[in-house]
Amino acid sequence: MKKLKKYAMGVIAAIITFVLNSPVTIAIMRIPLTPFGLKRKMLEGLIQKLPLTLEGKVTTEHWRAGELIHTQVGTNTFTTEGMAFMLNTMFHDIAKAAAHIWYVGIFKNNVTPALADTATKLGSGNAYGECQDSDYDDPLTNRPAYTSEDTTTAVISNVNSKAHFVMNASITVYGAFLTNTQAKTDSSGVLMCAKRFGTPRAVIADDEIYVTYQVTTTTS
Repeated sequence: MKKLKKYAMGVIAAIITFVLNSPVTIAIMRIPLTPFGLKRKMLEGLIQKLPLTLEGKVTTEHWRAGELIHTQVGTNTFTTEGMAFMLNTMFHDIAKAAAHIWYVGIFKNNVTPALADTATKLGSGNAYGECQDSDYDDPLTNRPAYTSEDTTTAVISNVNSKAHFVMNASITVYGAFLTNTQAKTDSSGVLMCAKRFGTPRAVIADDEIYVTYQVTTTTS
């Protein structure tokens, strides 16, 4: 909870700094004979129009017999469910555990993630066709954790602790996602975001897949 609040406060501080130092704000505050209440309304309208963006970049590595045979980078889709959870955690009263609570999963159905997708599409036998123990056996039972580090910037990632999957079968892996429940079979949590790989990966037993998620916020 402390990490997310610290990150949220950093984003808020960046927005406030931008607003207070913008030429438009300065011009508004210098308007003569204008009641402060009217100035405040004008500033509120300015804040509401600020372009704040959230981008998730997914880097996928495919290794075979100790050799990197493919890598790709692309942006993912943040779901409405995921963004609502983020806003409720940062600006409302939804609690977040202090420990790492996000997990990375991979799926084998040929689906393209959409804004309206939810975690009900994850787990065993559901729409995404999430990979289970028969598909990758390391780690067993649970999804690998999304292990990020504290940041003092507008970027956070798991680049120093990539999600690692050791495959157990010859299948095609179509994409990856972030959710907040650990078990591979679970579909009751929050689907934060998901990505269909630009080039799906045809894997065989003992192949290794590494997934790096980098989340960036920007404002201008």
